[in-house]
Amino acid sequence: MDLKKLNVRDHLITIVRRIVQIIAFVLVNYIILELIFSINLIGLESILKILPILNSPRNPLSNGAGILEFIFFSITEGIIPVFLIGILIIIIIFTARFFCGWICPIGTIQDVCAAIPTKKRIIKPSRHKSLLKIKYVIVIFIVILIIPLGTTAIANPAFYLDYRNNLGDLGNKPLSYFSLSEYIFVFFPDMVREIFQTNTLDPIFSNLLVFFISIFYLILIIASVWYPRIYCRYICPFAAVSSAISEYSFLKLSRSPVRCVGRTDCGICEKECPKQIRILDEPYEFFTGKGECNFCLKCKEKCPYDAINIKIG
Repeated sequence: MDLKKLNVRDHLITIVRRIVQIIAFVLVNYIILELIFSINLIGLESILKILPILNSPRNPLSNGAGILEFIFFSITEGIIPVFLIGILIIIIIFTARFFCGWICPIGTIQDVCAAIPTKKRIIKPSRHKSLLKIKYVIVIFIVILIIPLGTTAIANPAFYLDYRNNLGDLGNKPLSYFSLSEYIFVFFPDMVREIFQTNTLDPIFSNLLVFFISIFYLILIIASVWYPRIYCRYICPFAAVSSAISEYSFLKLSRSPVRCVGRTDCGICEKECPKQIRILDEPYEFFTGKGECNFCLKCKEKCPYDAINIKIG
């Protein structure tokens, strides 16, 4: 069989990535399969409990949608999860943002939207650069809110309880409004459960903030049809944390100065990049887009000159 005719070889990386994304999506959100097929997959929890980077929303370890959500939640409880913080840093140091490009369920949802055949749009570079700062502002905002909460959990229990009650949802799940993964797979299902329990739509309309955030995320998901990975680029708290660390990762991409012909004669890598990274402005030795690269390898797959390589070290 001629693989060239089937066009498989030219899309091999994307095909493998899609398979990995589907498997990861099922592992992370297997509760969805239970609802669809009326089966019990609770046995999977024994496997996922030892994989804190791949937590199911139902997994007792996570108390949220993933490792960062659990880290922030632990801090609100007055606990510094040094072990999980260490795991997070080590994983990013050795794999860069491989998780974002190949495993993250929210990334998979956005990639499905981006796969819809439409003309992709580019945000003006100066505006794009400014919007990239939003996710860092969000993380700083959350840290400023929860650090006092965590430090007073033992020192001043009365203040702690009062402060936590005033924070509302942010006191129980700090990333509930900012993490789309937490919102879709934890916060939203809880709200739907309340709707069925009360037989009213009060859980939606009683809290205008929740209503407007729901509309915002719906618009964001629709926008990802034309602007790939728009949530990952500008909002995702995990992206902010991993971007800051992945710049120092051992896993990077590099360009061959001999094979690469530059932006004028080619520039395909930049056109294919879903994160709008100016790859050709980056050093030849390695590039991470200042930590923004998801390591999806679309630039490597589409490069007609085979000028992009995976670099370790």
